[in-house]
Amino acid sequence: MNDIARNDFLLEVGIEEIPARMADESAALLAQLLKRELDEARLEPESVRHYVTPRRLVAVANGLRTAQEDRTVEKRGPSKKVAFDAAGNLTKAGQGFARSQGVDPAQFELTLVGDVEYVVVRQAQKGEQAVALLPGICTKILGELRFPKSMRWGANPQAFVRPVHWILALLGNQVVPFQFAGIASGNRTWGHRFHSGREGVEVAGPKEYLVTLAERSVLADPQDRKQRIHDEALRQAREAGLELIEDPELLDHVAHLVEFPVVAIGTFNPKFLDMPAEVLVTSMKNHQKFFAFRRDGKLSNHFLVVNNTRPADIAVVLRGNQRVLSARLEDAHFFFREDKKKPLSYFVDKLNGQTFLHGLGSMKAKSDRVAGLAERFAAELFPVERATAAEAGALCKADLASRMVGEFPELQGIMGRVYALAAGRPAEVAMAIDEHYLPRFAGDRLPESPAGIALALADRMDTLVGCYHLGLVPTATKDPYGLRRAALAVLRILADRNLTIPLGRLVDLAMDNYGDLIKDRAKLSTDLLEFMKQRLKHWLGTDHATEVVDACLAAGFDLPWDVREKCRAVEPLRGREDYEPLITAFKRVINITRGNSGGTFDASLPLEPSEQALWDAFLAVEGKAAGLFAERRFPEVLAALVGLKPAVDRYFDDVLVMCDDERVRTNRLAMLARVGSLFLRFADFTRILA
Repeated sequence: MNDIARNDFLLEVGIEEIPARMADESAALLAQLLKRELDEARLEPESVRHYVTPRRLVAVANGLRTAQEDRTVEKRGPSKKVAFDAAGNLTKAGQGFARSQGVDPAQFELTLVGDVEYVVVRQAQKGEQAVALLPGICTKILGELRFPKSMRWGANPQAFVRPVHWILALLGNQVVPFQFAGIASGNRTWGHRFHSGREGVEVAGPKEYLVTLAERSVLADPQDRKQRIHDEALRQAREAGLELIEDPELLDHVAHLVEFPVVAIGTFNPKFLDMPAEVLVTSMKNHQKFFAFRRDGKLSNHFLVVNNTRPADIAVVLRGNQRVLSARLEDAHFFFREDKKKPLSYFVDKLNGQTFLHGLGSMKAKSDRVAGLAERFAAELFPVERATAAEAGALCKADLASRMVGEFPELQGIMGRVYALAAGRPAEVAMAIDEHYLPRFAGDRLPESPAGIALALADRMDTLVGCYHLGLVPTATKDPYGLRRAALAVLRILADRNLTIPLGRLVDLAMDNYGDLIKDRAKLSTDLLEFMKQRLKHWLGTDHATEVVDACLAAGFDLPWDVREKCRAVEPLRGREDYEPLITAFKRVINITRGNSGGTFDASLPLEPSEQALWDAFLAVEGKAAGLFAERRFPEVLAALVGLKPAVDRYFDDVLVMCDDERVRTNRLAMLARVGSLFLRFADFTRILA
C-alpha cells in the first residue's frame, strides 16, 4: 500500500454576469460533477465545495490524492476447458485472450467461479498522477454543465451560460493545463470589475484563493456576502430606529447579484404609504430588489439598497434609486386610485373578456366553475363555510381585470383581498381570495382558513381536469400550464391539513363541474389520478426511501395524509437490527398467497399447534388493528403487525403450507390470505428490499 499524498484542487471559470437565479445551482452542479469524476478516477477528495459570484463559478476539492493508488487488475478470460485442449495445450481462444491482455500465457492463473475454473490474468497497474488526469476531467465536466438557458458567442461552438473569459485551475501551486471554449487555463483570476483594475492577479494556490479575491473586493462565498448584507442592514436599521422586514428569499437573490455588497438606506415619499403595505413591499422587492422596514409596527417610507460598488458619495446613489422607486410607486399609486373608483362587480364583468384557455372559456367561466366547485368541496369538508367559499370563488379572479394587477401580476390575490375588503365583503371572503393562490411555490405557506382551503383546492382541480380534458398534459421536459405545481399544491394541502376527502372524489366533483364537456370520464380520471400518484411519490421521496414510498402507495393513495404517515411509521424499521428478518416474514405471507385465492378459512378443521397459534394471534391483532385503522393511528397499526412476526416464523418453521392434501392446503392458504390482506392494507411489504 503506497503512502497517500494529498493536495487541494481549485477550478474557477470566469464568465460574464450570470443571472442570479442560475448562479448557486450551476456552481453546485459543477462541484457535484467534479466530485463524481474525481471519485471515478480514484482520486477520492476528502470534500468538494462550491463558491459563486456573478462573474465566476468555482469548485474546490480539498484533500485530493495527488496520484491514484497502485493496484492489481484482474481480467477473467475463457474457462479452462475452452482455453486449453485435452492435452493441456493452449487453444485459439486461450491464445487470443493472451494477446488481448498483452501477456505471456505462462502468466495465466486459474480461479474457481462456482463449479467452473476460469483463466485469469493479474497485472500490477501503477496509479496515474492527478495532474495528468485532471485536464480531461475538467474538460469533461465543463462540457457536461447544463443551464436553464445557454448561449454561444463568436465562432466558438461551445454553449455555456455566459461567455467564458478566464479559467483558473490549480492543483496546489501547479497549473492544470487544458482548454475549454477557446480559453486556456492558468493561475490568474480577476477581482471586482470596478475596484480591482483590469489586470488579473496570480493565485498562489487553493488555500490563498479566498483571501486573494477578498483583497480585490470580491467575496467569493455567497454565505459571506449574505452575512455581510444582513449584518449591515441590521446595524443601519438600529441606528435609524427601524425594524428590517426579514426576507430570506430576497437576501439570497441580492447576494448573487453582487461580488462585494455595500448597503445603504434611502427614503421615498410618505404619500405612498396610503397604499396597502403589500403593494409597497412587493414593488420594492420584485422590481428594485429593495428591502423594506417597519417603524412602530407599521411600514416605513424607507428602503434598503444593496450596491455592488463603493461609491464616492452614497447619497448620489440613493437619490438615483429613490427616483426609480418613486416612478414605480407613482404608477402603482395611480392604478390603485383608479381601481378604487370602480365597484367590484366591474372587474368581475371584465373577466368575460379574458380567456382562461382556448376550449375552456373565459376567466369569468373559470371563476364561476371554481365558485361552484369550492362550494361542493366545502360542503364535504367544512359545511358551515359553503356560502363563504362560494362567494369567495365568484370574486377570486376579479383582481386579474384590475389595472394594478395588470401592471404588477405578482399582486394577484393580494389585491383581490384588498378590493374585497374595500367593497365591504366579509373578512373571511377576502382572506379566502388571498389564500386561494397558496402555495405559490415550493415551500410556500398553505391556506389556513376553511374557505381558503376549499377555494385553493377548487382552483387547482379545475385547472388539472380542464387541461387533461384538452390533452395539455406535462411531458418529461415541459409543463407550460404548471400542472405539476398544481398537483403538488393539492397534495400538500390534503396532507398537511389532514383532509379526509379522497383524491378520487376531488376528481369526480371537478369533472361534474364541467358537465357534458367531458366525454370519457373514466380515462380522464385514471390518467389524472396516476399523475397525482406519481407527484405524491416524487414529493414523499424527498424524505423517505423510494421502496418505502412504493410499498405504502401500493396500499392506496386516495388520502395523501395516510400515505405520508405510513411512510413515517415504516421508515424507522430500517434502522432496527431485526429489519431484514421482519420484512422477510411479511414477504413470506404475502408471496405464498399471491395468485392463490385460498377460498374461505375454516377454523373448525384440525390445525397444527403453530397454525392455531398464528390464527389466535392474528384474530387478536385484526381486532385491534380495525380500530387503529379507523382512527388512522398508523404507527400503532404497524407495531401490532410487527407483533405477529414470532407466530409467523414458528408457523413457517413447523407447517408445510403446500402439502399434498388439497383440503388442508386450501385451508392453510385461506388463513395466510387473511393474514396477508391485513399486511397489504397497510403496505405492500414485498416492495421493500430486505
